[in-house]
Amino acid sequence: MLIIKNEDFEQLSVFDQMLPKSCLELKGELAVVDKILNDESLLAPFIEKFNSKCGKHSIPVDTYIRMMYLKFRYNLGYETLCKEVSDSISWKVFCHIPVCAEVPDYTTLAKLTKRFGEDTLEKLNTLILQKALEKKLIKARKIRIDTTVVKSNIHHPTDASLLSDGFKVLTRLVKKVKDAGMAVKSEFQDRPMKY
Repeated sequence: MLIIKNEDFEQLSVFDQMLPKSCLELKGELAVVDKILNDESLLAPFIEKFNSKCGKHSIPVDTYIRMMYLKFRYNLGYETLCKEVSDSISWKVFCHIPVCAEVPDYTTLAKLTKRFGEDTLEKLNTLILQKALEKKLIKARKIRIDTTVVKSNIHHPTDASLLSDGFKVLTRLVKKVKDAGMAVKSEFQDRPMKY
């Protein structure tokens, strides 16, 4: 059964009501992302993929989405994510989990991610970024790219090849200096190394 919103979150427990309001208010980045994630249109791709009438009751979709945001934002594993959310009142508030309630098990999150698919989560991240840019909540000046999986043809670094590469860089640098009109009288010979 699909649970879209966490109704327990809207109904605070006695313990939640005893906490100062400042503990239950989101600040900074979490407040900005919370406003974006309150948009029901962001849930649409998840509702389409998770419209199942069989199986065990799952966690609310908005809780799952918010936990996945924290997972990707802070580069956490599923188990670490659940421990961190359990230990942080502000993260529980952000994920719409009552302070006294249990955090979903990490295996549940992993299974839901497999069910939704990585492409759906990528769409979500793109939508969050677009919404933040549209509402001028963030300024996109820099892009961080992870290039750890980019294939590249490289040669195995040996001492001789590293030395040769160093000489090539120095030769280009000296040529640029000479082309700029500096150190014109200095002699420099480019002798390619053979290894």
